[in-house]
Amino acid sequence: MSDVLHRKLDRARARIATLESMIENQTRDLYRAKERLSRVLETVHGALFVIDPTGEIALTNAAAAQLVGLSKEEIEGKPIGRLLRATGGAGQFDLLAAPQDQIELELVDRDGTTIPVLLSSNPLHGERGEVEGAVCIGLDLRQRRELELELRQAQRLESIGQLAAGIAHEINTPIQFVGDSAQFLGEAWDDLQCVLDAAIALRSAVLDEGDARTAADALGRSIEEADLDFLAEEIPGSVERMMDGVARVARIVSAMKVFSHPGGRELAPADINHALETTLIVARSEYKYVAEIDLDLGSLPEVQCEIGGLNQVFLNIIVNAAHAIESNHEGELGRISIRTSVRDERVVVEISDDGGGIPEEIRERIFDPFFTTKQVGRGTGQGLAIARKVVERHGGELRCVSSVGVGTTFTIELPIEARHE
Repeated sequence: MSDVLHRKLDRARARIATLESMIENQTRDLYRAKERLSRVLETVHGALFVIDPTGEIALTNAAAAQLVGLSKEEIEGKPIGRLLRATGGAGQFDLLAAPQDQIELELVDRDGTTIPVLLSSNPLHGERGEVEGAVCIGLDLRQRRELELELRQAQRLESIGQLAAGIAHEINTPIQFVGDSAQFLGEAWDDLQCVLDAAIALRSAVLDEGDARTAADALGRSIEEADLDFLAEEIPGSVERMMDGVARVARIVSAMKVFSHPGGRELAPADINHALETTLIVARSEYKYVAEIDLDLGSLPEVQCEIGGLNQVFLNIIVNAAHAIESNHEGELGRISIRTSVRDERVVVEISDDGGGIPEEIRERIFDPFFTTKQVGRGTGQGLAIARKVVERHGGELRCVSSVGVGTTFTIELPIEARHE
């Protein structure tokens, strides 16, 4: 009986030893897996947060800690809402409810400074489908936004460069008015100087009891030679042409200053109607030989916006409309219609042309970066892509409706209290 018990005890000990070995191996494997997971998390390019069902941060990585200026220990165990919040235009978000794909939110660092991030998240589900948490990865948008700003400025300067020859011609025409009028006034002054000298001589003769008759005859000849009636009729017109020429140059230079100014991301009240009128001055060399302009500018409130970026949007669409008409009308003048209105607390700008329209097969691609149908050297394919981005950053919308053979309409909607997203 004792031998049987000993054998059972030995078998039990063997099983225990096997179980202990299995537990030790599994513990070692779990430890290695945890270490491997930790190393993997540290290689993730972006701030990583693993949150539990209550919304507390269960796990994070060094990139997240560095971004907000806290240690991982200070982050873990805290509610995600203390670090992450919606921007003005993002609305409410629930990271546990459904996947979130690249939404713009803000992280709050140690000092309370907000950091724009592009967040993607996916809920974690258990075996029975219950939500056990979520994995979130946020990318710092500050550098990207700086690059976008530089790209918009480069696009703006590129547009100015493309328009430079036409603008030089626009300036040359009123300058010619000024030059011709100045030359006429110079010649007129020479004639008037002779009349003035004769009049002074006549006065002296009268006062000094000299030969007034001879002096009066000389004055008469000077008046006849100068054609005083002609000068009296033409000089005011020449002065008016000079003033008009100077005013036209000033308008063009003022419009150019608006477009060449680098601008910033600050929002300020702006007159959209005035911005469109300024854009038409800058773009005149592109459309004046191919299209007439129909302006129907409604009464608009000022819009909180970054007007430099919107000027670039308007310029790009108007120039595109001119090019579309030029390639379709073959010498005949087309028509570009610009209409503004207010609809549902939003300012609406509609820019239409009667060009050839956009073929349906490429209509969905016109806002894609680097997509263009223009000849080499006439377009980079960045204009409409940047235009849509600028409008969307104001919380607005840029749409296009086109019909082949009829024309194209771009509609820009901007909230009156616009904001950068």
